[in-house]
Amino acid sequence: MIPQVHYFGGQGIGWALDEDLERARQSVRGMVREQSFARASIIHSAWWPPLLQVGALSLRGKKVVCFADNPPAFYLTRSGFEEIASRVDLWIARSSEAVDQFKELGLPVAYAPYTVDATVFHPLPMEERLRVRRELGLSEQDFVVGNFHRDSLEKNLSRPKAQKGPDLFADLVDEARKSIPSLKVLLAGPRRHWLRRELEVREIPYVFAGEERDGDDFEINVLPRERLNQLYSALDCVVISSRWEGGPYAVLESLLSCRPVISTPVGMAADLLGEWLFSSTAEGVEMLNRVFAEKPDFTGIRAAALESHSPERLGDSLVRAYRSLYPSSPNFICSATSLAARCMSRIHPRFRRPFERHSGVAAVMERVNSDSRDLQGVAGRATSIAEAEKSSR
Repeated sequence: MIPQVHYFGGQGIGWALDEDLERARQSVRGMVREQSFARASIIHSAWWPPLLQVGALSLRGKKVVCFADNPPAFYLTRSGFEEIASRVDLWIARSSEAVDQFKELGLPVAYAPYTVDATVFHPLPMEERLRVRRELGLSEQDFVVGNFHRDSLEKNLSRPKAQKGPDLFADLVDEARKSIPSLKVLLAGPRRHWLRRELEVREIPYVFAGEERDGDDFEINVLPRERLNQLYSALDCVVISSRWEGGPYAVLESLLSCRPVISTPVGMAADLLGEWLFSSTAEGVEMLNRVFAEKPDFTGIRAAALESHSPERLGDSLVRAYRSLYPSSPNFICSATSLAARCMSRIHPRFRRPFERHSGVAAVMERVNSDSRDLQGVAGRATSIAEAEKSSR
């Protein structure tokens, strides 16, 4: 039976969650049939918060599949996860780290890789790389490091976003300049306010490939993917300093652009980068010095990523996940009930009908919220995430 799927829960801004759904659609084209919310037997959500707004009645008789846009440890710090955990029939994790954490919580999980468009992110000729650097005011002798994800909080651009670790990035490049005097930072993307100011305070030379604005610059500094590929080509090393991640996409974008990349051991970075993972400033500085001195060839890692994170692998993984649920097509009464409940849920919350709490997940969340200091495993990771977020406020 061909799975009948409705893709749901994007943000409608063309950002990561919307791309997740679009790539999923493209990867399973011809292997599933897309349906309306009411007629679908499977609801595949980009992330779990939108499902809370739908309510239990709208989902009656359907199987619910949900992408994990972050590791479960992060979800344990968010109200509502204990409810949605009781209703999602299958979580789609994007890294080994997330798979292990879901299993520890006793939640059903399957793995499906992230993908990026290899026709957009690809190596550029040396002549083009040097042209881009000249355009940015960077010389051939500069050792250029950077990344292109936001580092400031949306509600307070003067504060760092704990997840992305811009404070860790600043510490790393500040220390690395002692042994690499030619080091410069290249930044791009929206909401880079905190890191730009921090680099200025520390007198670390940097270039911002965007329009500087004191207020929110999301609308003007989200760059086309083709431009990001050019900017990747200008880097000598991509530095990812995140404290936790669902991805990040930057790992694949860097590798497909064939740029050296070092990262903290988070998300799919831990699956792909092997010896190029660092857990401290000292380790990160050592790796930057290796990249500076050795100019390592990342073509082998790139080739492995192209195979393990291909659209074909994504499509096969998703179709296998859908079929594992043995969904049956909803009958007319179920479809009509779902349609009516979906419409009513938009009118008033009382029509949504709440989900039951997942007792196991709720118990772990209570331990995390108790400020215990001796928690292990996924609960311990959740505690460290909560503490990092609290310190950044």
